[in-house]
Amino acid sequence: MLSIFNKPGPNISKKEARTIVRDAYGLDLSATMLTSERDQNYLLKEKAGPKYVLKISHASESIDVLEMQHAALAHIFSNDPEMQLPNPVNTLDGKLIFRHKAASNENHYIRMVEYVPGESMKDLEKQTNGLINDLGSLLGRLDLALHGFEHPAARRSFPWDVAQTQFLITNQDNIRSKEDQLIIQHFLQEYEKNIVPISHDLNRAVIHNDGNDHNVIVNNNNRAHGIIDFGDMVHTYIICESAVCLAYLVINNPDPIDLTSELIRAYQKVFPLTELEISMIIYFICLRLCISVTMAAYRKQLFPDNKYITVTEDQAWVFLRKMKRVDLQSWSDQVVNKTFH
Repeated sequence: MLSIFNKPGPNISKKEARTIVRDAYGLDLSATMLTSERDQNYLLKEKAGPKYVLKISHASESIDVLEMQHAALAHIFSNDPEMQLPNPVNTLDGKLIFRHKAASNENHYIRMVEYVPGESMKDLEKQTNGLINDLGSLLGRLDLALHGFEHPAARRSFPWDVAQTQFLITNQDNIRSKEDQLIIQHFLQEYEKNIVPISHDLNRAVIHNDGNDHNVIVNNNNRAHGIIDFGDMVHTYIICESAVCLAYLVINNPDPIDLTSELIRAYQKVFPLTELEISMIIYFICLRLCISVTMAAYRKQLFPDNKYITVTEDQAWVFLRKMKRVDLQSWSDQVVNKTFH
């Protein structure tokens, strides 16, 4: 699995990308490269027509994972057709995924998806008061629409799954500071002490698993109305859907307890969680940030020019250092109290 993280991503030129689109889809569109963690994406558009995104998968990506994404999108659409999603587009010969041998001689799976209109939440100059409520509702709708979805590829070994700690255990040595390594070990111990004993009581399902502010799309009225990038989908604890999203919000918020409670209250109205699940969210938030900083330490040594890898690294470390000094049980109790009362 780590081959998609320790090998370079695709490097298909704009010219080659436009040729792929012309040949496969019969469209002559301009192409602008977008940022990405491990794949390569191009925004495709013409002056007055619809927009699309060309997705060029990492050479080591499994087609099973890509097929899972498409199956999940179809499942969501059937249950909530109003949700704004990057729905896949057929080629001229009716394929959703096809293999392309690049000029570099590497083989990549190619897909084209519809562009979700709006702007990413991270690009907003100012977040409106109701945006966190919208975001909680959107995540609740997403998990409700995903309810009952199963796919063999979802039960994979995957370092971005917060329930899987092996990546942290084996890769924390990539963090140069011994003091910071101790922080990772601290939150691993918190996980073992607080999550493992009650893990069988936490509900599991296939979740999106990457609802960070880069992937949440906001409309012209500053309302969260869509979500993109289904590449990290996995079968895990349902509470991790909210925890992953919150991990990248709390690091920039002066009142993370109120923020967490607000989002969870909105989520609850759509897709109810148990009190036990909510009480565990801070442990999952911290562990997700541990994965982020450890993955950044690991991958920036391999790909120092990819700035996306380290986009939240500094803020995550500040939050983790602060939370190491906090009584997480007390923090959790406050969230539960604010959520239910």
